[in-house]
Amino acid sequence: MPEIRWQAPLCGNGGNACIQIGHTSDGTPILRETTHPDELLRTTPQGLRNLIESAKRGELDHLL
Repeated sequence: MPEIRWQAPLCGNGGNACIQIGHTSDGTPILRETTHPDELLRTTPQGLRNLIESAKRGELDHLL
């Protein structure tokens, strides 16, 4: 597996369910929950962009 460069975890209101986003050397975005660090979700740059833009528009609020 290629090396993954992780961003600092996104934990919200001080909770322990934190999400990390990283990328491989070839630019593949990777997501994981810090409580399950071996379970990785790979996506494409456009897939990650779509997720972020949908969240910004509030389209995912019903999942909370």
